[in-house]
Amino acid sequence: MPSLDALAGDAGVSKGGLMHHFASRSALVSALITAAVDATDRELRDAATRGEVVDTWLRLSAQPEVDGTPLSTLAIIALGAHDDLGDAVQQILDATRQWEALIADEVGDPTRARIIRMVGDGMLLQSLLSPTPLSALSTRELLAALK
Repeated sequence: MPSLDALAGDAGVSKGGLMHHFASRSALVSALITAAVDATDRELRDAATRGEVVDTWLRLSAQPEVDGTPLSTLAIIALGAHDDLGDAVQQILDATRQWEALIADEVGDPTRARIIRMVGDGMLLQSLLSPTPLSALSTRELLAALK
């Protein structure tokens, strides 16, 4: 996680200005998590209306950004949760269960839905660890195999 000075610099504000809005690093990280969860939720619920939850989940997992909010925020926090972020981590877990339910509604099988969700989790981790993003072809191949 970058320093508060670096975050303030990237946001174009002073550290004091940043801390005026967020009382602590934990409050800032919690706000980032909430923004990422909300953006991901909007994207997946919209996809559900088109019958494209699985495709959208895998796309978001391979290229982790939703409405300019990095989905990787969720993964980084989930991998190394800070002591003060219990509520935010629970928010991620609750949202993940809801997203898995959307996938299950689309594929009609909760076991397949869990596998698809977990494949997406693995794709997200891969995108965090590798400088080379997964290709659209590999995502399409995975989608074909999972459906």
